[in-house]
Amino acid sequence: MKGPAIIFLLLIATPVMWAQNGVQISGGLDARYTHENHPAADDFKAEGLFLNLRKVWSDEQGDRWIGVAQVDADDNFSSVTPYQVYLQYKGPLGKWNIRAGHFLLPFGLLATYDTERLVLQGLEQFSLGIRHDTGAQIFGHFGDWDYAVSVTDGLSDIHFADSRANPVLMARMAYVQDDWQIGVSTLIGHVLADFEFSDGPEFVSERRAAIDMTKSWGPLTIRAEGVGGTDDGRTVGGGIILADYALTPKWELNTRYAWWHKDGDMQFVGLGLTYQFAQGLYARVGDNYEFGKEQKNALTTQLYFEFSKQF
Repeated sequence: MKGPAIIFLLLIATPVMWAQNGVQISGGLDARYTHENHPAADDFKAEGLFLNLRKVWSDEQGDRWIGVAQVDADDNFSSVTPYQVYLQYKGPLGKWNIRAGHFLLPFGLLATYDTERLVLQGLEQFSLGIRHDTGAQIFGHFGDWDYAVSVTDGLSDIHFADSRANPVLMARMAYVQDDWQIGVSTLIGHVLADFEFSDGPEFVSERRAAIDMTKSWGPLTIRAEGVGGTDDGRTVGGGIILADYALTPKWELNTRYAWWHKDGDMQFVGLGLTYQFAQGLYARVGDNYEFGKEQKNALTTQLYFEFSKQF
């Protein structure tokens, strides 16, 4: 049995033991039907089933230790992998924190906005080819500033050893206000990247710099990110703008525009609609257009359910 599968079975068994001391258990199901026009194809699958366990240990001054373990069973449950598995020590008032394990990377919009379970997704599949990694991270805030610095192995999934691995250094600094923030990020390292439209994971020497912004005006929220750098010395770059508008308490309009340059230019336009049936139950539909070497679109309908329970 492979390592990720063993981890998944252990996590399934763990809630019984942890519940005696108090634990938050959350999870969900992501089911999608997608029609593509080039090449013509129809696909219905369970995009993901996920389980997340979160345990907090406190002392007389508040929360001190936080443990998180989440695994995803993707692609009709054929791929079982850890999504986030880490232990975190929280300093006074959260001004500094130390996290060790497998976690989302503190780069660009990904540091504050994870689009893994949305129909209109972020830029990471083109700009980084990696979303989470294994290592250590220091993060926190001082005044109006948030900061994060991480050192990881660049292998994306949990691997115990790989002779080709080199440390990946990443940092982000953001100025944060009530309804807006702006951040800058940098990355340098040898990454096992799995880019969209690539033939599979490959090691790439990446250098990246990015600026991201989030701003809200009542029911409208806009998120934007610009990224530039090199892959094995070749210049790459692009950006994304995501805009969400709450039409009513249950209906939301979603839009996406992205572009990326690597051995040619690609542009992406997305339009979507979200309806919330009840707490934790959503239906989404999104049409994603791609303009580049090929022109095609993919129409996706998603049924998404998530839950959270404190024991």
